[in-house]
Amino acid sequence: MRGWDLITRRKLIASGSSSGLALVVAANGGSLFAASKEKAKGGDHTADYLRSFGPIDRTLGEVAPRQFFGDNNTRGHGALWDLESFMKGRSVEGPVEETAVVIVGGGAAGLFSAYNLRNHKPIVLEQATRLGGNAKGQAWRGIDYAIGSAYLDEPHAGQPMARYFEELKLKEVLVERKNADPVEFDGKKYQHFWEGETDKSNKAAYEKVGKFLESMANEKERAFPFIPGFTAAHLESLKYYDQWSLYEYLCKVVGGPLPAHLDTAIEHYCWSTYAGSAREISAPGALNFLAQEIKPIWVGAGGNAKVVERLLTVLMKDVPKENFRTSSLVVGVKVEGDKVLVTYEDADKRLRQIRAKAAVMSCPKFVAARVLKDIEQPRVDTIRKLKYRSYMTGNLLINKKMESGIYDIFMIGKGKADFKDIRQAQDQMNATDFVMANFAQVDAKHNVLTFYRAFPCDNMRPELNTPTAYDTYRKKFEVQIERDILPMLNLKQKDCVDLRFSLFGHALPLSEKGLYQGDVVEKLRAPFKDRVFFVEQDNWAYPSLQTGATDAATMKDAIEKMLV
Repeated sequence: MRGWDLITRRKLIASGSSSGLALVVAANGGSLFAASKEKAKGGDHTADYLRSFGPIDRTLGEVAPRQFFGDNNTRGHGALWDLESFMKGRSVEGPVEETAVVIVGGGAAGLFSAYNLRNHKPIVLEQATRLGGNAKGQAWRGIDYAIGSAYLDEPHAGQPMARYFEELKLKEVLVERKNADPVEFDGKKYQHFWEGETDKSNKAAYEKVGKFLESMANEKERAFPFIPGFTAAHLESLKYYDQWSLYEYLCKVVGGPLPAHLDTAIEHYCWSTYAGSAREISAPGALNFLAQEIKPIWVGAGGNAKVVERLLTVLMKDVPKENFRTSSLVVGVKVEGDKVLVTYEDADKRLRQIRAKAAVMSCPKFVAARVLKDIEQPRVDTIRKLKYRSYMTGNLLINKKMESGIYDIFMIGKGKADFKDIRQAQDQMNATDFVMANFAQVDAKHNVLTFYRAFPCDNMRPELNTPTAYDTYRKKFEVQIERDILPMLNLKQKDCVDLRFSLFGHALPLSEKGLYQGDVVEKLRAPFKDRVFFVEQDNWAYPSLQTGATDAATMKDAIEKMLV
């Protein structure tokens, strides 16, 4: 592609910048945070820990290495896919550590479980080098931006998330987005798309969908499909709506097929949010998200990584930082009498063991199926029903202050998606939306655009893990950015400093139609031998921080009984 040339570190230092930041970066060995790191020595130990192992990586400097960030499952795949070979000839080093509860997985679900059980000083084992799971972020020129999950919905009164908001004082680190964001159609932004602005002849269909979602958001429709759902009314609502895919149900609301622009917007929303088509996503899961988009949402600098960072800051007042162990790969969980024996490989590649009264598995279900000794076949069969999808984010670093007040811009292109060949349609569209990362940092002198590109089709992970994947998808992003994004935002290529990518290989369990009809959720959530508990978004096949956090709250009492 002619003319695309992101500014290199050498060019930036040679030309300087309006803030002189490039010279500061060079003097600090490529790290914007070298000076602040010195100040923290011998001071705030929590800050020291978060700098090295927290969810936001602030060490990348001005131009990052050309590689995928996000999750790195090479070590995990090498061990868990052939545990027999991995363990052959190896023995546990050191004495068995005794504790009350071990949590397998340091993503949001595991950390919210640790928060709810903090009086028991839980040990958290996370195989990645940083905590946070899908709620991770990075930083550039003082701007924290998300590389994974981005925002929280306004919590419903009486729900566990409302309690977390209060106890953790989350609104101190989040900014409220009140107004609807624009939608891009054919290269232009439309503020009133959802009122039929681009398709006036079909305005009535847009109004019907809008009124339905608003009514559902205010819980005036049939019981709002809460996920997780724990009351009889919640579960009944889930099963009722689960008769339809999202597309089928919205056609029911409209009274016929959706107009092309509306259909495409809904489809792209599902691609971005669930890595699935509106024609396969279960109506309750999608309606839960869509209805809450009507209400305010809460955005942190760094996306949901800011929520996790606040959670850890509070949590470490009660739990020693030594109990949060990154680069710790769990390879075995076994119930022995009234205890659980957890075997893991630590950061130094030594096998260690912990004996606990209870264990919480906040890792993907397919991992639990491999490391849990004597797991029941019916549970394994249920786990195999789950599908996992991948997604990618691209962060474009802009050397320019941009329009404020806008958070998310959804893109529908020409307003016509190919629903028969989603893979081809995705390659044409690439990213379906992008957010302004400085939304929660309005005083920023620069900006970061975070692009979301999910893969709403099966069997993508092998392709995404090939040596050529990075260059292939970088080029696709560059084409879309040059062709569609820069003109729409009145930007030039010279305004672009860096383009960074993150890949999450199996982060999204698919909320597939029919999943809530039977006993799938009950089987996935059921404790194992009264000692091993499962807390994560996989339990509900519903990808969001709120799912894991809520699941952790509702499982707390059952776990506590094992710890007395």
